[in-house]
Amino acid sequence: MENDIKEIQEKILEIAIYFDHLCQAMGITYYLMGGSALGAMRHKGFIPWDDDLDVFMTFDNYTKILDATEQHLDKERFYLQREHTAEWPMYFSKLRMNGTTFIEEDTKNRDMHKGLYIDIMCLNNVSDNKVYHLFQYLAARLLTISTLAERGYITDSRIKKIAIFSSQFLIGETIRKLLIRFVRSKNKEKTALVGHFFGRARFSKTSFPSQYLGTPRYLPFSNVLLPVPQEVEKYLKIRYGNSFMEHPDERTKSQYPQHSAFVDLSTDYREYE
Repeated sequence: MENDIKEIQEKILEIAIYFDHLCQAMGITYYLMGGSALGAMRHKGFIPWDDDLDVFMTFDNYTKILDATEQHLDKERFYLQREHTAEWPMYFSKLRMNGTTFIEEDTKNRDMHKGLYIDIMCLNNVSDNKVYHLFQYLAARLLTISTLAERGYITDSRIKKIAIFSSQFLIGETIRKLLIRFVRSKNKEKTALVGHFFGRARFSKTSFPSQYLGTPRYLPFSNVLLPVPQEVEKYLKIRYGNSFMEHPDERTKSQYPQHSAFVDLSTDYREYE
């Protein structure tokens, strides 16, 4: 079934609204991140061609939300796809909506929940030592390559294909545990920077001063209010450059990935299996 991008965004917004209510009830602080924060600032909602929504939070809040969903999640409507499980090997989590279908090319044959979702990312404290900081990033890159291989990630890049193939033999579960422990090794300390290492951003754009987070600012997002970092403008300058408020040209728009291969907003994904 074909769905208009606005219909997909409206359904994703339902998940985001529920997530926001759950976090407020549990005293959990989170923020829109990346393109979702940019959309709130520039478009007062989704970037018009975007078919996903991403949030991030500090490690302590991330731990809280994983725990809170065990008892307080409305499991009739939603499903938490936890990080680093047999179902979902990646090092971030997803809140998925039951009764929907959102199939992606690289996971269509995987035994997992395939409902519409929002991504829940964990920010990690970054070492003040620049070399240690770099190695945190590199450790996360190795983990990403390894988990993409397990996920069945599809790419046209020859270099990525070689890296993903090689990781299946070089990075086992023991090494993964050591790598994620290293990435999160500063989370019990107070550091000047926080970083999101498991996305697409290059090293220079992954980290920013932790003080930018602050008290969430609730901005108009479609017909609701959703939180962004207190100093969201400074965060977006690091992530997208000084001209982040300028609308991109058609060539730039075409570089944004479309996540869905098949969508049905009113039928459970299991009906297609």
